[in-house]
Amino acid sequence: MEALYPRLKQAHVLVLITPVYVPLPGAMQSVIKRLSPLARPFLETRAGRTRARFPPDVRVRRIALVSTGAWWEKENFDTVVRIGEEFAENGSVPSAGAVLRPHAFLTRQNGEWKWTEDAEAVLAAVRRARHQSIADVEFAKGALEAIRRPLISEDELRRRHNELV
Repeated sequence: MEALYPRLKQAHVLVLITPVYVPLPGAMQSVIKRLSPLARPFLETRAGRTRARFPPDVRVRRIALVSTGAWWEKENFDTVVRIGEEFAENGSVPSAGAVLRPHAFLTRQNGEWKWTEDAEAVLAAVRRARHQSIADVEFAKGALEAIRRPLISEDELRRRHNELV
């Protein structure tokens, strides 16, 4: 990490990427802990809470989250989204939003990409969100909802999942 800190300080956008198998991924916790030295103890009170902030030599201007999981409900991502938002808040930078893809395993079958018409629409929304996030402060809500949209019904998801297990 010591070798990465100088490069991370120069980044304008920090993208946190994690799969979600349980609501609080241990690997994500580890990454956040390893990134915490970027927000050295420059403490201030904002909205009644003590927060850190990135020092002037850290160029990060926004933080985004990208996450996939097998869960049906996008609410199973709430914990990791909150962690990403808190990290951005503690750095005094805006969150660009969270690109979440529930039941992502449906896009692969026997190790091969399986693109349905719905999956193609999701991929197109991801491409739009990627370009948009570079130019804007945050992802458009419509793009995020298009990426999160169900590919199949919840019952069909559970049936397919049980066949795989």
